Amino acid sequence: MKNFFKSSKGKEFMMKLINNLVVFLFISSFFLVTHTYGGEKRLLFHAGLGQRMALNEIKAVFEKRNPDIKVNFSYKGSGYFIADITRSKQGDLFMPGEEFYLMQAGERGFLTDYDPKTDIPAYFVTVIITPKGNPKNIKRIEDFARPGIKVGLGNPRSCAIGIWHQKTFRKAGIWDKVKENATLSAKCIPELGNATQHRAIDATIVWATTAVLYLRDVEIIPIEHKYRGIIRLPVGVLKFARYREESQKLMDFILSEEGRAIFHKHAYAINPVIPVDKQAFCLDGTTDKDMEYLVNAAKAVKDESFPVTKETIGDLAGQVLRQKKTKRAGD
Repeated sequence: MKNFFKSSKGKEFMMKLINNLVVFLFISSFFLVTHTYGGEKRLLFHAGLGQRMALNEIKAVFEKRNPDIKVNFSYKGSGYFIADITRSKQGDLFMPGEEFYLMQAGERGFLTDYDPKTDIPAYFVTVIITPKGNPKNIKRIEDFARPGIKVGLGNPRSCAIGIWHQKTFRKAGIWDKVKENATLSAKCIPELGNATQHRAIDATIVWATTAVLYLRDVEIIPIEHKYRGIIRLPVGVLKFARYREESQKLMDFILSEEGRAIFHKHAYAINPVIPVDKQAFCLDGTTDKDMEYLVNAAKAVKDESFPVTKETIGDLAGQVLRQKKTKRAGD
């Protein structure tokens, strides 16, 4: 047998066997991939945890119209993405909760053609939330510095809202006092919403898009213009995207009027122009109506007699009806 494999015929036999094995493995792997995924192109979308509700709805609409494309999200606190992307060099799209993090990706050469003038589908707006009933009577930013107020803050290294906590309280000149009152350093914005809901803290600042998820269990207090943050929500295609054309198609949908309308249903501002100062604090009443709708939405969930109409709650009817139903189920 040994002599056979050393012979020319034996060597020829082995070469044919190896070639056939390679072909078999290639065909098998191809079959496995197409059988498992049906030939679908799967996009990896890195996105901040705060965008989850709106992006999940966008995903549902987009995939229905494009059955050959599937979108897989990697949701986490925005501060974690740069390290992950730097290490893995994987992902098709990137949508952190603050433009600061996207610019970090750009500085490292991770983006393709991001345009800060056009690639902003929506805006976060900061609001104050307190536990239901507002037991500590929080009405304005300065109240966060009152002795005995349990404040929830975001860690700026891990979540975008933490950057805005520092900016807001420093602008008000009360950062040191607020730090003394802090009893929670959250790694992601849902931690702040949950802590408020369960009365672990007396007050915090979150995006309106987070506040709208807790309508029945919190009070929502609009922030006066000079301290109201207007945060650009950017989206970009990563340079190592596996499916560049499909990624751009999804990005175009996100930036379309229809995509922006979906964001508005989840309490994002989508005004084309919102005047802000150099630090991105509000300069006028452009977002006042959206804040009124948000406050009314919280009233509508808690009070069955409050009218749920376009005039009272704008585009937030879906959120209100869902939470009213949940409330009735829990009663």
